[in-house]
Amino acid sequence: MTHTETQNYDVVIVGGGAAGLSAALVLGRARRRVAVVDAGEPRNAPASHMQGYLSREGMAPADLLATGRAEVAGYGVDLFEDQVAEVEVGFVVCLTGGRVLQARRILVATGAHDELPEIPGVRERWGRDLLHCPYCHGWEVRDQPLGVLGTHAASVLHAQLVRQWSDDVVFFAHTYELTSTEHADLEARGIRIVSGEVLRLVVEDDHLTGVELEDGLQSSSAPPSSPTLTGCWRPWTATRTELVSSPLTPAARRARPASGPQATWPTHALR
Repeated sequence: MTHTETQNYDVVIVGGGAAGLSAALVLGRARRRVAVVDAGEPRNAPASHMQGYLSREGMAPADLLATGRAEVAGYGVDLFEDQVAEVEVGFVVCLTGGRVLQARRILVATGAHDELPEIPGVRERWGRDLLHCPYCHGWEVRDQPLGVLGTHAASVLHAQLVRQWSDDVVFFAHTYELTSTEHADLEARGIRIVSGEVLRLVVEDDHLTGVELEDGLQSSSAPPSSPTLTGCWRPWTATRTELVSSPLTPAARRARPASGPQATWPTHALR
């Protein structure tokens, strides 16, 4: 790559979320020459509010970032709305827009990546009807029917975690095969189990209204009176993911269908 315009910095921070901006704030106050490169596509972009962040409870994530950018800019930090195309030997950071940044150090603050299940409707509802963390959203759905989608062993533990927010929890086994011990553990916590792979999320009028199970795989052990659910995807790391919870209205609970192939389990979209 031909370097037509190069700017020198002590530190180039890749990623302008809360972590990257926090680092930029401290380094800027230390009178370091700092640049932050961020494409403006934060992981929590679909979320309308943030919870559990002291002094910023209920604040929109976009507002937090806007405030953070203004604060770091006040200390002379340069902000580039761009992406890093490559990093060459010697900490030469080449941006997709053509600009080149020479750094003494590079700080990578790109955050986690959500590996969502390939179930139709999941990506469209992510961050809207599908919630990513009970600690972030559990209070808003407390004491309501909650659901957990099984994908691996950690999902079983996660269902028991979600049980803290409600005594009405359903575990959709989906593609995960429960062991006898896991089955007993869930039942001991009062968590109902529904067997059968989830085919898709059912959406009506731009709201999640149900999940559809694969033909022939719905478990006869799931009686019509079992609560229904939506789900939320929650990753602990960049490569490990889990599904979590969402509520139903009393009306939706009364409208549960009978068991059978292709049954749609009605749910209530979290607004």
